[in-house]
Formats: sequence, structure tokens, C-alpha cells
Amino acid sequence: MNKSFQIAATAALVLAAFSSHVLAQETSSTVEKCSKKLGVMAVVEPQIGWTHLSQYGLGSPSALLRMMIQQSGCFDVVERGVAMQNLQQERALGQSGELRDESNVGKGQMQAADFVMTPNVQVGSSDTGGIGGALFGRLGVLGAIAGGLKFKEASTSLMVADVRSSIQVAAAEGKATKTDFGIGGWAFGGGAAGALGGYTKTPEGKMVAASLLDNYNKIVLAIRDQPQLIKTSSAAGDANAAASTKAEAPQAAGQMLAAKIANVKAYEQPSRDSKVLATLQRSDELVATGEVKNGFVRVDAANFSGWVQRTLVGPADGNGASNGAAPPVMPVQAVLPPGIFGNFGGKFMGSDLGTFDVIVSNNGHVTGSGYSQQTGQFNVNGQVDASGNVNLSAHGTAGAALFTGRIDGQSGIVSGTWRYSGRMQGGGSFRGVRQ
Repeated sequence: MNKSFQIAATAALVLAAFSSHVLAQETSSTVEKCSKKLGVMAVVEPQIGWTHLSQYGLGSPSALLRMMIQQSGCFDVVERGVAMQNLQQERALGQSGELRDESNVGKGQMQAADFVMTPNVQVGSSDTGGIGGALFGRLGVLGAIAGGLKFKEASTSLMVADVRSSIQVAAAEGKATKTDFGIGGWAFGGGAAGALGGYTKTPEGKMVAASLLDNYNKIVLAIRDQPQLIKTSSAAGDANAAASTKAEAPQAAGQMLAAKIANVKAYEQPSRDSKVLATLQRSDELVATGEVKNGFVRVDAANFSGWVQRTLVGPADGNGASNGAAPPVMPVQAVLPPGIFGNFGGKFMGSDLGTFDVIVSNNGHVTGSGYSQQTGQFNVNGQVDASGNVNLSAHGTAGAALFTGRIDGQSGIVSGTWRYSGRMQGGGSFRGVRQ
């Protein structure tokens, strides 16, 4: 018998045997159903993206998951993926006046999502090169068809969280394990199959799709009999919060304060049992550092840094005395626009010379340190608003100073003026740049 014919016959038998094995263990494409809608779902992309799947010719499985969700009847689905850019473009045309008046496209029309689903996909590499790979050199196209899966296992996870409370309300894992020759027949059919790309056309895609289907069906089985999924709070979390140390309202760093009455004590630590550093009069000027603890606020004065009870100080009236009001509570700062937050370094000059390095967080809080040629190391804290306006307090062993200025979000330059606080006289200017 011809040797080439023997090889071809052997390959055919191998292909037939493995094909029947694959079909025998193929995952059903049936999607579990719900008898009622449980809310509105958005499928979001994980922060790490899907680059680890691109080597297998696979992109985001979001379209596949949205189709599963819609077919299950458990949720209405809102678009939050790539097509969202097209939706925003259309709405922008409406706002610019380019659309017809009767188009009725405007603000307040988009449906909010009640839940977000975050998928994750992991694949295990194959331990074998595949019989198809071994035969490829002899059989050409036949060997290419027999070339097996590039990984031996697909594991997926789906997590569903309540948008309003951020509490996770459902989670499940899925798994698909096949031979090196892939799976067959997993598709939604028709044009939908074409829209799903490699998830219905390649063995690797079908394995991931089978795992996601197994995954989503577990979610449906777990939630479909629940009266509703909304979870507004955690009873255990509320109990823990009640048992924990009470959070302090923030204090504006750099705020000028003064004692409301005479003979207010300043302490070394935020406790009346600690060492008394000074006894304050109403005319004494104090600068809040922004630190609060146990009902005390940390302040800098001309000759000390310490803690005073918040109830006994208030904003200075300009003449060094308190106007009687409680120290202002800083409002919750919105996320700063790009260019305003980051690491900044620079120099100050005038009555003193030195350098500073600070970090501006995306919520406007500033922390850092500096070095004075006259007094040495000092700490810096304060706040930056969304317009880039800077209010900082510097405090060290010799006293305190206030820095006010602005950050230019375009150039990254921070600049302004500074002055000593308390009884010390002097000041100057400062300038730095985003690192």
C-alpha cells in the first residue's frame, strides 16, 4: 500500500474519532430564562481590557453577553460599550441644532442602569502541540483543519453589582474544557452569529462562549426566583460603621482660626489628658493644618504646633478674634480636571528661600513637604479647587506660612505668593511645575 495513502487514511480516522468526541461533550447553547424582568443591565469592560484574547483572534465578549442577557428575558439591556460614542455623537448633533426640531433628542432621556455586569476570561495554555500540528507538514490543508485549540481550558467569571449601592448582588464562574480540536455548533444563528465574530467561528472562541454561557446560566438560576435584586445597604456594614470610631468632618487647611473664649488650652496630642503646650487668648492667630481627630483640630501658631478642641475655636474675624462660628466644613470636592492634579515641585523665595514637593490628589487634597534654608524641613497640606486655585498651609518647628496661588492645567505651572502666619512678618512668591 502506498505510504502517502496510509498516512492520509490514518489522519482521516484520527479526525473522525476526535470530531465525535468533541460533539459528544459539546455544551448546550440553551439560555436559561426568567419569567419577569429584574431591572436594567449594563455590561462593562474590565479595566485590564481584552488584549490577552487578541492573540486568539478574539475581541470583547460584551456583544455576546448582551445577546445572552436579552434572550434570557431577565433584564433590559442598555448600551454602554463602543456604540455609546455613536449615541453621544447623535445627541451632540441635537444639542448643536443640526437635527430637525421634531427629533425629540435631548437631555434626561437615557435609561439608567440598575446593575452592571463585569466579565472576566482566563484561558489555560495547551500542554500538547496537537496531532493536527504533527500531521501538517505531511498533509497540508488537512493538517491545518486538524490543528487543535491553542489553549486547553477557558474559565470565566461574571459579577453583577447594584449601581446605586455598589453592593455585589450576584456572581458565578463558568468553565469549558475540550480536546485540542475544539468544539462545534455553538452559535445563535443567522446574522447574529456573524456579529459575534470569532466567538462563533473559531474553536477558541466557541470554548470561551461555552464557558460564558455556563457562567451566565448559573447567574440566572441563582436570581430568577428572587422578588427583586436591588440591595440598598448591608446590615453587617451598617453595624460595623456604628461600632467604629466616628468619622470627623474635614477642616479646611490654611483656614485662619481664633479662640472663641480666653484661656483655651492647646495640647500636644488630640486629648485633654496630654501635655498643654500653650494657653490661648482670643487675639492669638491660629492656622488649621487640615488634620482632625477625636474632636480636636491641629493648628499652627507663631510659637507652637498642637491640638485644640474644635468647639472652642472658630474662623478669625480679621483682627485675630473668633467671630463665634464653628470652623467651616470642607465640601466634598469633585474630581479635578486633568492637568490640575499630580506631583508638583518647585521653589519659593522672598524672606526665606527653599524648595517644595507636593502631591495633588484627584479630589483636590494636597500633601507634601518642603525645605527652608532658615528653618529646615516642614510639612505641607491644603486644598486645590476645580479651577486650580491653591490654598496651602506649611508648618514646621519655627512656625507656619500660608501659600495661595493657582495651577495652570495647560502648562502644569503652579505659582503664587506666600506669607508667614501669626506674629511673624515676611513673605514672598513661589513657582513650580507638574513633574
